[in-house]
Amino acid sequence: MPSLPQARDPLDEPLDPLSETALQWVVHLHSGMATPQDKAAYEAWRSSGPGPAAAASEAERLWQGLGAARGRRSLLPGLAALAVAGGAAALSVQGGLLPRPDRLWTDISTATERRHLTLPDGSELEVDAATRLDLAYDAERRGLVLHAGRIHVHVAPEPGRPFDVRAAGGTTRALGTQFAVSRDGDAVAVVVSEHAVRVSYAGRAVEVPVAQGVAYAPGTGLGEPQPVDLAAETAWRRGTLVFHGRRLAEVVGEIGRYRSGWILIPDAVLRERRITGVFPANDGDAFLAALPSLLPVRLRRFPLVTVIEPLS
Repeated sequence: MPSLPQARDPLDEPLDPLSETALQWVVHLHSGMATPQDKAAYEAWRSSGPGPAAAASEAERLWQGLGAARGRRSLLPGLAALAVAGGAAALSVQGGLLPRPDRLWTDISTATERRHLTLPDGSELEVDAATRLDLAYDAERRGLVLHAGRIHVHVAPEPGRPFDVRAAGGTTRALGTQFAVSRDGDAVAVVVSEHAVRVSYAGRAVEVPVAQGVAYAPGTGLGEPQPVDLAAETAWRRGTLVFHGRRLAEVVGEIGRYRSGWILIPDAVLRERRITGVFPANDGDAFLAALPSLLPVRLRRFPLVTVIEPLS
């Protein structure tokens, strides 16, 4: 399997001033910080002539595609820098220790960084980039609710108080174990790296042993456990992403977790092209620069957006 090759420079097309202004407006309007006055000013600029109108339409079209290109991730990773809130004491995220009150509900989210946390019971939690979760601890239970992204947990044994990860209507219960759970929308995948877990979803439950994984989603239900390549599945914990014949859209989605801005692939056929390789998770720009050496594509760079297009 090839490593990241030395890349030639991609074709970068600079934006004209109108297009740059339009895209900056659209990003700001979707930032959650735009005021009614900002929206009125944008509409006035948009309607000031055919040039601004065309540039605004193109910027809005690009923006509409970003949700599909990046799944359900936060649209502003730069503004979603690790946030901690809740009724407990402040959370230290630099490998620190969470306090252990009688009841703990803590909201945690990451942007383009990974985090390692020691939980109140001594369990070790690794939080991948672009992840959002709630910790749920009280006298009778422990665990977390995963809203988006990916985590790996090394569960500390504590008889009588099970550890559960809830995600998209399903529950993964630790059976003395290390395991990872990833969520993309309502699709969830579980991979076990030590011992076993019990996964329950839609009235059905399966036990998943070490070196196997299982997935569930509304359209397909809970699948059967399948063998997995543990080295590849856990590579993200070591700062590496390993792909075996993965769709370009999936690869871009993974790479995009670790960089600011968005990557858009408008062409449906190109999104299905397959990629095999090993890439550094923390250098998405190197992957993008190398991509024209792997596939017949060109890159168009906009403020906060990179568009991947097939060569015509």
